[in-house]
Amino acid sequence: MNLPPIAMLHYISDSIHPSLQDWCISRKAFLQFIDYLLKNEYEAITFADIMADKQLLFSNSKKVILTFDDCPRMLFDFAIPELVKRKMKAAFFIPTAQLGGYNAWDVTDGRARLELMNENDIKTLTHLGMEIGAHAHHHVKLKSLSGLDKVREEVQQSKRIIEDITQKNVYSFAYPYASVPKGYRQVLTEAGYYFGLSIYQPFEHRLALRRFGVYESDTEKTIKLKLSKQYKWMRRFYDPFKGVGQ
Repeated sequence: MNLPPIAMLHYISDSIHPSLQDWCISRKAFLQFIDYLLKNEYEAITFADIMADKQLLFSNSKKVILTFDDCPRMLFDFAIPELVKRKMKAAFFIPTAQLGGYNAWDVTDGRARLELMNENDIKTLTHLGMEIGAHAHHHVKLKSLSGLDKVREEVQQSKRIIEDITQKNVYSFAYPYASVPKGYRQVLTEAGYYFGLSIYQPFEHRLALRRFGVYESDTEKTIKLKLSKQYKWMRRFYDPFKGVGQ
């Protein structure tokens, strides 16, 4: 399946706690990225759009998929309104055990606490035409779980909860920490997913797709490269941006 480039974002803020800075870009950097897409006539689509119309993958127009992991409520302060203003769609991935709660996985590791989206927020995103995907039930490294049954529980429970809230099918799954477990194809297929999102995946598969990070240090030149076929081919062998911080 010839999917368009997939961008990965987390937090958009000008005043985030330093302990979360590695997952955050400023408002200016975010606008630089989405305005580059707009200026260069990229259409932002979702995995749900692809499921509804496979011909999207064969049109001549340029496309990109925007994804946000973890779903902090702060996205409603700036990022989501800016997307809506530009008529851009995105896919949002939240660990369902933390719906209406906070980033417990970060706090456990000594990082700052952030409020996450609740059920009403998820319904609002759905109403805005955004896609809601699963990010496991708990934000855990699925590779570290003992046995496929534990992995099944994480991926199936999160899907059930989101579908109950949105009344829409969930097609996509983002692995927390980009931790792709053994047996992922079997487990995600059984659960009814069609797409799985990783980051630096050595052997790319529809259920373990590579994404590129959007960084504070990005320029129009690096954004152009990340969206290119050249970069997609390059990542089969190495990633010049791997390990690059914001």
